[in-house]
Amino acid sequence: MAHTRFTFTLAAGLALTGCDMLVDGSGQPGTEPAPVAAAPAPKPEKRSALDEAIDAQDGYAYNPIGKRDPFRSFLTSDEPGTGDVPTGPLQRYEVDQYTLVGIVWGIDRPRALVEDPEGIGHVMEVGTYIGKNWGKVTRIGSEEVIVTEEYQNIRGDLIVNDIKLALPVQEG
Repeated sequence: MAHTRFTFTLAAGLALTGCDMLVDGSGQPGTEPAPVAAAPAPKPEKRSALDEAIDAQDGYAYNPIGKRDPFRSFLTSDEPGTGDVPTGPLQRYEVDQYTLVGIVWGIDRPRALVEDPEGIGHVMEVGTYIGKNWGKVTRIGSEEVIVTEEYQNIRGDLIVNDIKLALPVQEG
């Protein structure tokens, strides 16, 4: 006669011993009672910090709505309209690296001529972007051009920096 023991284990580590029975070759229970021994309590399972972190995230689903794309550079702006403005030849250098050469004044749309460090001339008017920091020509006067750069500091405060490009003083 074969002796079979059924044991049920719970996730919490408690072991419940079911019924002990004797089974003969026919699969029917025998009549002799088997001695019941107390099963030793299993040791608590050691869990790593990773397993605990994974269990803590059960039921979490990432929702990307309203969040920035983590694979895009944080140096580019997500503001509407800024992506529509292509980077032009006047945005290769910093504003102070350009030299104001001339101003056409007294017309409907005044224009200014600047020269980059390579000696190439560029015409600009109010609204033209210049410099690596998206400076914008805000005013063209008779002897100077005002370029405005806007920044946000780490607290999110808007800082406006006006840069003056003046015509060189002629001697004589």
